[in-house]
Amino acid sequence: MEPFLKYSLKKKTAYSHSKAIINIASPKYQLEMNIYTTTNFRILIVEDEILIADTIKRYLRSAGHAVVGNAISYEEGVEMIHKQRPDLVLLDIRLNGPKTGIDLARYIQKSKINCPYIFLTAQSDAKNIMQAKETLPGGYLTKPLQKESLIASIEIVMHRFFSQDENKKSVLLNDGSQKIRVETNNILFLQSEHVYVRVFLEGEESILQRSSMKELMDQLPADIFLQTHRSFIINVNKVKNWKTESLFIGQQEIPVSRGRRKDVFEVLAGNS
Repeated sequence: MEPFLKYSLKKKTAYSHSKAIINIASPKYQLEMNIYTTTNFRILIVEDEILIADTIKRYLRSAGHAVVGNAISYEEGVEMIHKQRPDLVLLDIRLNGPKTGIDLARYIQKSKINCPYIFLTAQSDAKNIMQAKETLPGGYLTKPLQKESLIASIEIVMHRFFSQDENKKSVLLNDGSQKIRVETNNILFLQSEHVYVRVFLEGEESILQRSSMKELMDQLPADIFLQTHRSFIINVNKVKNWKTESLFIGQQEIPVSRGRRKDVFEVLAGNS
C-alpha cells in the first residue's frame, strides 16, 4: 500500500496528472478578495436611480462582493445577465422604460437562468408584493436600504441557493487570502489535515481550506461525493479501481474504513 498524503500546512502541493499549476485566468475559477463576509459573490445591480445604485455598490464592495454592472432598464438587465453571468441580481421593481423588475424576474424564470434575485423597492403595496411573490424571489427589501440588512439577506439567499443539490455545480473555497470558485466535477478528493481540509483538483494545484469535513460535504452534491474514511471524501466519478480496504484515484490510494466499506463499494459497483 502506498503511503497516504502528508503535506505542510504552509505549502500547497500539486496533485495533477499533468503537473499543471493553477491558472487564475481559467474559467474554472473566479477569484475574489475576502473582506468580511463569509462568502463573496459577483452581483448585478438593476436600479435606475444612480445615487441609490452608487450607495448599493459601496455597501457591496465594502463587504467584499464584486459588482459586475449596473443596469437601468429591462433591456440592459437582460443583456448584462447573459454577458456577466452574475451569482445574484439585486432588482428594483420600477425601472427606466415600460417594463419592470418583475418583468425581468419573469424573464429569468422563463429562460431557466440559474441565478437568484432579491427585489429592492420603495413600493410595498399589496399588488406589487403579490406580483413579486409569484416570481419566487430570494428576498424582498424595502428602501431606504440598510447596509446590514442587505448584506445579511445576500448571505441567507445565497446559502439557501447553494444548499439545493441542483445548484451544487460549484463550491466557493477560501485558501486564507482569496476566494476561489471551483467546479465540483473538477474535484478529485478531499483530505482532512487537523483543522484544515485539502481539496485535490484535476490538473490543478490543491487548495487548503480551514474547514471541517462536514462543512465542505454539505456544499457538495450527495450523489457524487462520498466519505470513505474520517479523513477522506471522494468524487465517485474519479475512482478507477478498488480493492478490499482501499480505492484508487489516479495513482493515489485512498483508505476505506471498515464501517464504510459495504456502502462505499456498493456505490462504486453501481457507478461502474
